[in-house]
Amino acid sequence: MNLERNQAEKLKRYFTNAEPFLWGALEARNKKNRLKEIKALGFLSGYSEGSNPTYSKINQDLLVELGIEGILERIIVPQVRKRFDPETLRSLRRYWEQGCTPDKKYLEEKRLYRHRRIVWREEWEDKRPLMPKDPAHIFVQIHAQHEFVERWTVFAGIWFEEIEPALAQEELTG
Repeated sequence: MNLERNQAEKLKRYFTNAEPFLWGALEARNKKNRLKEIKALGFLSGYSEGSNPTYSKINQDLLVELGIEGILERIIVPQVRKRFDPETLRSLRRYWEQGCTPDKKYLEEKRLYRHRRIVWREEWEDKRPLMPKDPAHIFVQIHAQHEFVERWTVFAGIWFEEIEPALAQEELTG
């Protein structure tokens, strides 16, 4: 992926500053398992088993090892494409472009979200509740108690406005 310098710098800032870690694209739900997932993908092999680096340290080490373009090409884009078929991504883009969120029913039909009973005891990591594992949560925030799509995530904007256009441009010049 060949990004212009300004675009790469902007994505790098989003990568290091936007929550959640790696924009929520990984399947694992806690730091220990996320680090295992990254290592299974072949990155950060220098981290010893049982090490407990901060997310900031992991981000910085990934930027050194892969750069923002490598992180996008080798982690983010494959993880998104693994969970979302092209038609679903096109449909989500149409919702994004129209300024509305997809209906919860649509997400359930596409098996991107499943209803969960509210459990008062939440799982926590670093004093924050763990994100649900459903793929929909990469792109939208769903109000758990009232079960409706509340808003788009920061990643949705990054994906639709920065990453997808760069991928399309690369395919054209490819």
